[in-house]
Amino acid sequence: MCFQSFPGFGQYKLEERSKGDGMKRRDVLKVMAASTLVGCGGGDDLLVGTNPGGPVGPSDPGTGSPVSSNEFEQALPQPGFEPASFDFPMVLAMPFAHGVASGDPLADRVILWTRITLPEYPPQGVQVRWLVSTTADMQNVVRRGTQRVVAEHDYTLKVDAQGLQPATTYYYQFKTGPHSSIVGRTRTAPADMVSAIRLAVVSCSSYWSSTWSGYGAIAKREDLDLVIHCGDYIYDFVDEDEQVRARRDIEDTTYVDYRDWLNIDECRRRYALFRSDPNLMAAHQQHPWFITWDNHDIDPGFGNELPTTLPEGVESTCTLLDTTRAFWEWTPSRPVKADGSGEFIFYPDTEYPAPVDPLLVYRSLNFGPLASIRALDTQSYLPGYGLQADASHLPEGTPTLFGKTQFDWLLSQLRKDETEGVVWKVLNNQTWIAPWVVPNVVGSPVVPLPVRWNDYNTERNLLISQLRGTADVPSVNGTVFVSGDMHGNWISDVVEDDQTALLNQYQVAPPLPTLRQGTSPENIAAGFQRAATANLPGVNLRAASAAIEFAPSSMGRGGADEIVANALPGSPFAVHVAASRAIEAATMLGNKHVQFMEWVEHGYGIVQLEQDKAVFECWWQNKLQDNAPDVLGVQMVSFANDEPTRLPTPRFKNQVDSVTLHGMPVQPSSSSRAAPLAPMPAQILAR
Repeated sequence: MCFQSFPGFGQYKLEERSKGDGMKRRDVLKVMAASTLVGCGGGDDLLVGTNPGGPVGPSDPGTGSPVSSNEFEQALPQPGFEPASFDFPMVLAMPFAHGVASGDPLADRVILWTRITLPEYPPQGVQVRWLVSTTADMQNVVRRGTQRVVAEHDYTLKVDAQGLQPATTYYYQFKTGPHSSIVGRTRTAPADMVSAIRLAVVSCSSYWSSTWSGYGAIAKREDLDLVIHCGDYIYDFVDEDEQVRARRDIEDTTYVDYRDWLNIDECRRRYALFRSDPNLMAAHQQHPWFITWDNHDIDPGFGNELPTTLPEGVESTCTLLDTTRAFWEWTPSRPVKADGSGEFIFYPDTEYPAPVDPLLVYRSLNFGPLASIRALDTQSYLPGYGLQADASHLPEGTPTLFGKTQFDWLLSQLRKDETEGVVWKVLNNQTWIAPWVVPNVVGSPVVPLPVRWNDYNTERNLLISQLRGTADVPSVNGTVFVSGDMHGNWISDVVEDDQTALLNQYQVAPPLPTLRQGTSPENIAAGFQRAATANLPGVNLRAASAAIEFAPSSMGRGGADEIVANALPGSPFAVHVAASRAIEAATMLGNKHVQFMEWVEHGYGIVQLEQDKAVFECWWQNKLQDNAPDVLGVQMVSFANDEPTRLPTPRFKNQVDSVTLHGMPVQPSSSSRAAPLAPMPAQILAR
């Protein structure tokens, strides 16, 4: 997230910026850090496998001409031996050089994705077959069809595979001519109540900032139902503080893979660069995904943090429609209707599911009575994009992030869930929505910090109050914001940005250092958490909380320690950790609703939703180390129902606590349900 400059640490007005100009969050934290430091494989046979259950059904093929094995007259080069003139990021052999992916699963269907990559394409495109099987060896095909891959969609293939069974693991594969893609693995959503739903939560995944060991760890998990990406799935430019790696080791901002994009083709290529990473390729291969966008995914204007010199006369032609179009082409996401209803467009599986309005990304997945999962858009109506938002649900002149149509959609969906008894309402949210202020060492008691929602307090407070309910409106319980953008581990109750209410009506225990070890020897006592729940038997002292928020760091983008390192060049890592601890302590002292904070480690989160509770885990990996160990950093819990007289610790819904405060050990959650992973490809070569 990017911000314009502000006049001082004690008072300033924050506005969103598009790119490149002005002071950013890291600049604020440099000031904070300084203050704390000084004081305070298959064949060509279409009829593969058998189907003991009978005919495959009407979605079976017959809609296109058979694919000839002579469609590719020339032999494709072996990986690593492509012509020098064909400089394009890839990870597998052509033509399926970017693997496979699936996403937006419903109870009876799921989006399947791949791309055909060739040095040259036939004018008529390439016809591709897709197969869905119940077994990883693709010997029990239950659905199949054909689709022609064309230039209009950047030679990507997206098919809405239908007629599937709920809560079922499937395997899928693509074929064209003599060539086969790797086998992918996906899972449909449940239609009825299940014992548990397991989600991985990811955000802020810059290719240049990390080795992405976290994606590799996600790929190895057998029991996930869905991977949720909260935005900044790709990045437009290299961060000035985090030059960890570069494609072909070319650290040159005139090179297309080490600078911002200039047109739609370069934006599409950025997805290819990210999909050339073996860990991301594997994570997509093994699980269905649910993705929303944030600023780095869709910003069209050129802007680098590193010094850049472009050839004379070269200018950016990228538009917002270009960047959002590339998002729909390269992610396994299901488009919605253009009326703002958030309802899906259901295409026949012979047609490419292209969006009617590529600017609409908010949508909803139904995971049965246990959970609904919704993607939000709190990016598109920021001022830099020039879109006109209806703010008539707010007082005149008040800005909106949601827009009235999305705001009304969200509330109506949440209330419908509550009426129908859906236990957990998960919101895939780009940016931290709970308030964030810290004590100001040079002036006023508190200072609002640069998180997006601090400029949209009225709309934030309206949403939170509606979740809590009023005399005329029933409450909505079990709302979970899974959020990105913070680049740190933040877990919080969700309250309005009202310090008087926080001080008088919401009480918490003091923060204490944890006893957890991070991924490095220096990161001891990793983070702070509350010493107690603060509640008493029969007395809910945190009733002001209307929801909970879980932001499990970033997949590599820098936290406070890296910002301190940039502010204090040459200082040892232990100093960076110490400064981070000071910022964490100050944040929790000034923000009673924050229940856990750690701003050094990076990775992903796991959410296990059960009928009586939701468990939240932060998993950390050393971002600089290939195949780094997967470390469980913290484990928190929220309960679905009130148990006010439970001893020794009462339980109240819409609050989140350390599991240890409820007598539970810190140990990895697990599920009795698991399905074999898809076979890994024999040859993986990022290039």
